[in-house]
Amino acid sequence: MNHEFHNLERRDFIKYSLLMAAALSMPSIQGCAIPKKNVPSLDYKTFLIKNARLVDVNSGQIIENAWLFVDKGNIAAQGTGEAQQNQQCLVFDLKGKYLIPGLIDGHCHTTASPTFSMRAMDVMKHARQQKQNFVSSIESGVTTVRDMGAFPTLLHMFIRDIEKGKMPGPRVVYCNSILNVMGSHPDIPPSDMNIFARPASLFVGMIMNNFRDTAEMEKDLVENAKGASLIKLTLDNKSIFCKKNRNIPVYTKEQLNIIFRYADKMGLPVSGHNQHKFGFDRAMDYPFNSLEHIVSDAVLSDDDILKMAKRNIAIVPTLTVGQSFLMEEAYDKLPDEYATPEVAYELEVRRNYFASEAEKHCDPAIHKLNLAALKDYKKYGIDNLWEKKKFLVRPDIFFNTILNGCVSLKKMNQAGILIGCGIDAGMPFCYFGGNYREYEMMQRAGFSNIEIIRCATINNAKILRLADKTGSLETGKYADMVVLNNNPLDDIRVLRKPQMVFKQGDLMFAAGNLREDGTITA
Repeated sequence: MNHEFHNLERRDFIKYSLLMAAALSMPSIQGCAIPKKNVPSLDYKTFLIKNARLVDVNSGQIIENAWLFVDKGNIAAQGTGEAQQNQQCLVFDLKGKYLIPGLIDGHCHTTASPTFSMRAMDVMKHARQQKQNFVSSIESGVTTVRDMGAFPTLLHMFIRDIEKGKMPGPRVVYCNSILNVMGSHPDIPPSDMNIFARPASLFVGMIMNNFRDTAEMEKDLVENAKGASLIKLTLDNKSIFCKKNRNIPVYTKEQLNIIFRYADKMGLPVSGHNQHKFGFDRAMDYPFNSLEHIVSDAVLSDDDILKMAKRNIAIVPTLTVGQSFLMEEAYDKLPDEYATPEVAYELEVRRNYFASEAEKHCDPAIHKLNLAALKDYKKYGIDNLWEKKKFLVRPDIFFNTILNGCVSLKKMNQAGILIGCGIDAGMPFCYFGGNYREYEMMQRAGFSNIEIIRCATINNAKILRLADKTGSLETGKYADMVVLNNNPLDDIRVLRKPQMVFKQGDLMFAAGNLREDGTITA
């Protein structure tokens, strides 16, 4: 439910509603099919993959000369050597290319437009970008995503389009909206982001519920859980935005107890947004399935890590957000505490991405507006941004994500905590299609290549409670597969360029060189 309509005048409501209704009826959102890239019209229900180098994420080994027989979307049989087939079927001869499980994006916002603010004149650019989010996921090798806060009506519309074959896209695990206290994170009033927010919510729903009291929360909890695979909460007591009074409301103990009783009754895991130690400490008192992002204002102690491990709480650290929001633009000179080799390297990677790669993943006009918004740090000053309705983040939080969060993440990995992978795609500068940024950043944080691939496949599958269906290439599981030219255990950068992507046996994308008989050439 949305509770933002109380002060909207009837005349404005009608005007904005009509504008949004018109936008939602445009072909760029509905009715216009997007074809699969470089995929011939072939029958993929039954086929054989042979001569593959299969990456076994469980053992960490490469299985040479592997074959897989796919039937009705599942891996029906597999082995090595000469494939035994009793019938004629389509054959994909990988000729020694590498085969990994379909990648999983463990934290994203598929219906968000990745911007600091939205202008009315750009509404159709944002509509196209929302649709492209799903296509970009598939083309980057991502066959499953976990949406951690969406415009629910819009999300379900896109899911239906994917299921009907109108556009390529991953399967979507979702929470619907974030079950959120009014004024808590994200604490920007929707109507301050853009004039369409309140009337649009009647058509597409809202990313957060914004309940005002416990009675309202209970109604929203039940309504929001319909069809959902998880419940998403936010745990911090401080805003991430540049505002003088950073305190934001949090759930009462009574509210958390109600939420977790309901989650247990419905068999739904609960995940919590958490970037401050306050939220982490609170989370340790409840049976969370996973924490999202990572604590920035402290390095977690050994006792903290042990407590998290004992509670079997997983984490999806989204390090890419920390890098994307290294707002050096806020300073004339970088503060001394941030002048470290680690920060310097991530700043250089950030600059290169913004300059040469970002526009491959985001509408160039939207990306340019995001870059222009960064000038407001110096134009208005950090302490004045909120009053000017410029919703930029506090730089210190994200510099400390690099300095403190990466240290805590290493300790979590050493303690055997289940670690997933996601980039918070849908946020400004965290663009769909750029998941490789997280893989490469995890490598710089000390993870081995096989650990990174596990985080993006079988670990994420466990966090999403889908490990019996996907996350590894095993008989009986979905045929979610990505073909790579080179060995990702040697070079993680090969994940930047998938050659073929299958989702549940359906070829969704090919980079090229795909013959009509199904074979591929180098």
